[in-house]
Amino acid sequence: MIIAQKKKRENIAEYVLYMFQVEDMMRACHNDIDTVKQRIISQYSQPPEVMKDIEYWYENILALMKNEGVEQKGHLREVLNIIDDMYDVHLRLLRSPLHPDYKAAYQDAAPVIGQSIQKTHREGASEVEVCLEMLYMILLLKLQHKELSSDTVFGVQKISRLLALLSAKYKLNEEDKLEL
Repeated sequence: MIIAQKKKRENIAEYVLYMFQVEDMMRACHNDIDTVKQRIISQYSQPPEVMKDIEYWYENILALMKNEGVEQKGHLREVLNIIDDMYDVHLRLLRSPLHPDYKAAYQDAAPVIGQSIQKTHREGASEVEVCLEMLYMILLLKLQHKELSSDTVFGVQKISRLLALLSAKYKLNEEDKLEL
């Protein structure tokens, strides 16, 4: 909860990736609040009132996952809505003459995005969703201490740069400070 709130304010791509991780942690805990309390919540060192809020947040995540039918796979509607919003900003940035930095980053990353869509058969997914899913898969591989090829590392750098720019511009958009 604490980390999620901070990431949501500061870097929307990191927030989405964090929520992907939270969803997977809930699944690893068999969507059971007692297991979540034991394995996750107990790791926090916060005052009792904050601990109560943290527990409520995880209970709410579990309830949402159940209600939305994503207990085994998929993503919460809120996360998907954010990805859609990011994609909307992405498209507006590409159409705007005021953001050549973003267009350049996109052009640099476009071949990697295209390759990822082909390899994962995600033809219906937005480019932003593909980028986020790719970075999440790389995160999981790193956590498993898997070796990444130099081509993969090179591609991830391009995607990371694009998402960092998109996140910064998304934040400006949320603050009504993005000129298009």
